[in-house]
Amino acid sequence: MLDFIFNQVLFYLILAFVLFIPGYSLLLAIFGHSKTLSTLEKFAISFGLSIVGVDFIFFAFSKANIAITRLSSAIGIAAFILICLAIFKIRKFSNSTADEKLFSFSKNQFILILLLIFLSIFIKTAYLTDTVFPTATDMGHHMYWAKWMVENHQLPTYDGMPDFIIGEHIIFATVATLSGASFFSAFPIAILFLVNLLSILMVSILTLRIFKEKNIAILSLLFLGVLYAVSSPQAKFVSGGVVGNILGNLLLPMSFYFYYRAFSFFETDEKVSGQSKTFLALAFFSTFGLLYTHHLTVFIFLFILTLIVAIFLVLNIKNLKNIFTSLFKIIFSPQVLATLAICLIFFFWVFTPNYIKGGAVDTAVGAPSKETRAGLTIANLRSSIGEARIALGFLGLLVLAIGFKRKNFGYTIVAAWAIMIFTMSTQPNLLLVNLPSSRIGNYLSYPFAILSAYTFYFVFKNKANQFLKVSFIVIATFVLVDGISDSAYSFKNKEDLSPLAQTFNASTYLANHTTTTDEILKDHNYITADSWMKIILMRGYKYPQSRGFFKRYDDATKPREMCTLHMISTPDSPEAKLCFADTNTNFIAINPNFDSAQFLKLKNFDQVYSSTGINIYYKNN
Repeated sequence: MLDFIFNQVLFYLILAFVLFIPGYSLLLAIFGHSKTLSTLEKFAISFGLSIVGVDFIFFAFSKANIAITRLSSAIGIAAFILICLAIFKIRKFSNSTADEKLFSFSKNQFILILLLIFLSIFIKTAYLTDTVFPTATDMGHHMYWAKWMVENHQLPTYDGMPDFIIGEHIIFATVATLSGASFFSAFPIAILFLVNLLSILMVSILTLRIFKEKNIAILSLLFLGVLYAVSSPQAKFVSGGVVGNILGNLLLPMSFYFYYRAFSFFETDEKVSGQSKTFLALAFFSTFGLLYTHHLTVFIFLFILTLIVAIFLVLNIKNLKNIFTSLFKIIFSPQVLATLAICLIFFFWVFTPNYIKGGAVDTAVGAPSKETRAGLTIANLRSSIGEARIALGFLGLLVLAIGFKRKNFGYTIVAAWAIMIFTMSTQPNLLLVNLPSSRIGNYLSYPFAILSAYTFYFVFKNKANQFLKVSFIVIATFVLVDGISDSAYSFKNKEDLSPLAQTFNASTYLANHTTTTDEILKDHNYITADSWMKIILMRGYKYPQSRGFFKRYDDATKPREMCTLHMISTPDSPEAKLCFADTNTNFIAINPNFDSAQFLKLKNFDQVYSSTGINIYYKNN
């Protein structure tokens, strides 16, 4: 019992050491104890900066050929923290004005915030309780590379596969290296859950900064944290191990936050301050961190950023001279140029993202090549982000446009965020976006949650007639019921873990009775958690071979190899025999309820392992 308690305490301390203290130390080195950031802001931002900071530490390790071990990881992170603390002690910080009123909540507001946070955690935890087991395919793929880092003590090259990005795996590998936690435990889900909660908090903080109204920020917690708390990209993405999206949805609003703080002086026509330069440096640092974390998120971010700049310049066209003068002063400041130089050095000479070298960017640009990339309908969006939230989001966008403050850079961020993602997901051909539309559409829930909150506040703040207010109360009731029922509908019955246990037992058998010279083929269609077999075997990302979903073999836009299909579906066919000879496949794992008959009647296949969910056949020559 004491060992269990000690291990749990150690695990939480390591989480803080990896995911909080580095970022908080960096904020101390930059701002000291000044009131530029509130305590709540420092708490949320520290996690995002820690993720980026730890990534850069290991990029430096890779360039210096330093093995990634428990000792080197601890020393590297500790050195980063100590350097930041030393700068904090040496530097002299100027006094700054505090936004005490902005982050000073009344007793009722504070209670409501706690209640919303509690409900967010409760609903998500209740859902994750029965989905935390290692079955998700995406999680299996990602944890393979994290475990590879732990075992090989270096950053992976991904064997030339551009779909994986190193920032998706470093924090998991680091926590596992320092704590010794198993990848088959709940710790990967726990990290993603924590990041998801912090991303919601970060959106609420950004909302508060932009609109300067606490009630709008609180409402954003309701629309993003409590309502639709399970639907993608919330708890479903956490349980599914959609690592890049979860991390990107923290770094994306955090980057917008820094850009807003850097250019918020436009609202009051103030002069460029040192704080603006510091926030722009942090914005660049966060943007480069995003480049190393998830290519889809950064792809969307660049489109949004382009629209932000275009809208702001067009709306302030009469003041372009002052704007460009201010931009020149900010960008060509020592702190911004130094940050930009360091990031570019890392990007081009220390560690270039794998997808840049693999040319993944080229495949994302162009006319949509598949039906799934041709754009979503409004009906698709309703099912993706919630009918009530999308209706209120469009209304909020209209209200924002009517009362648009052209000098408010934050208003421009929210509007461009919503408009660009909506356009990319519904009309990708207009922007030559060749990516799955549903994956882009999931990003719409964040800006639409902000707009929904703004809509509610706008109606009840203004002196609207009684009929309008009563109507909105009815709508509010519908929104609450729709948002919570969406989460309730997503809850699963208690999961049957026997297929999962059978997969792990069969994988252990293969690990103990085969060698690297053996070629194994498994079925992805009917074997539970089959992607986790590679983590038990650890003989390569593409090992064992896998028969994919049947629809993939009929994809006319992307011809695929057919051997994995032939060797399981028709093992005695001429095509399969040729495939067996070419691939040297001699072990096949299938679900006996779907694919055993074709092997039982063949004399050159011996059944060497049997369970209700998995049979393994050995091909004798």
